Amino acid sequence: MKMFLALLLLSLPIAGYSLPSPGLTAVFDSKKNIVKLKWQHNDRSISKFILQRSSDNSRWTDIYTLIISSSTEDKFVRFTDEKVGTGKNYYRLKMYTDVSVFEYTPSIMVIIGKPGGNSWLMYPVPVGTTLNLQYNGSELIPGVITITIQSLASGTIFTRLRLASTTRFIQIPVANIGRGIYDIRIYINNEVVWNQRFTK
Repeated sequence: MKMFLALLLLSLPIAGYSLPSPGLTAVFDSKKNIVKLKWQHNDRSISKFILQRSSDNSRWTDIYTLIISSSTEDKFVRFTDEKVGTGKNYYRLKMYTDVSVFEYTPSIMVIIGKPGGNSWLMYPVPVGTTLNLQYNGSELIPGVITITIQSLASGTIFTRLRLASTTRFIQIPVANIGRGIYDIRIYINNEVVWNQRFTK
């Protein structure tokens, strides 16, 4: 079975970023070869969103514009990017509060690998008391697997596991961690091969 690698990483916050975070997320659908993006309109002062994409986190292209006609808080906005390419795909939001006043969100990155690479599935989403990870790649895992779960808010690492390279299914108890947003990373031989964000 041909599989794709999707890797989501958060960049460092941009200096001077003051608007509430809209929680931009990106999920790669390997069957349709698309990236599904979602964020929340949670600030009445925002009059326009522009979703941007980049292949190098430097040169950006506008791919979607949303002008807010009725400023309703807690509205979720969804967009599907059908023009993704193999490799790095960066996304960020440009948020306008006035005609000439705007801020950028920190960028997120989706890495789409070639068929046959490492591919991990995470479920259920949202996470309950147990987080499941399943390896569906066609290649052999070349070394020891290390997994960390880290709070995005505090940077605290709550979980660190080391597993054999033959491991294909992993269950991680998460009942002991509080509500929040967490970053889970999979390392092979101390190199990050998969990264995803989840909410509990």
